[in-house]
Amino acid sequence: MSAISLPETVIQAWGKQASQDFIDWLEKHVSVIQTATQVQISAFVARQKVNVLMLERVSNLLLADEPALEQPPEGQWQWRVPVDLTFPSHGRVGRVGEVVVDARYGRVYYDDALLTQISAEAEHLANQTPAQ
Repeated sequence: MSAISLPETVIQAWGKQASQDFIDWLEKHVSVIQTATQVQISAFVARQKVNVLMLERVSNLLLADEPALEQPPEGQWQWRVPVDLTFPSHGRVGRVGEVVVDARYGRVYYDDALLTQISAEAEHLANQTPAQ
């Protein structure tokens, strides 16, 4: 049963199917609006934050890719931002890790172990990449 109901006069005027279609559409968009209030940090800003972190703490050859918005079971929305190794002569070489950014407040979740892991993966991938 739907949480939203329309007045009987609207149902009579629109018909049962059109009324139900409108309720379904409205419930979907209310959910999107509720999500939007919890997501204050855009994908662009999350990506910028990870790029700055990689530049300052790991290497200028690491570049953030397109973030994915997700809501883990704990309920807090977050951006999962992939990190790729790049070379001027090759472009993006491959994925070396990912960093999580809080979608509401913009906190970047990392520790020294994650940065070491990303660095080691980048070095491993760099050693496998043929020189041009």
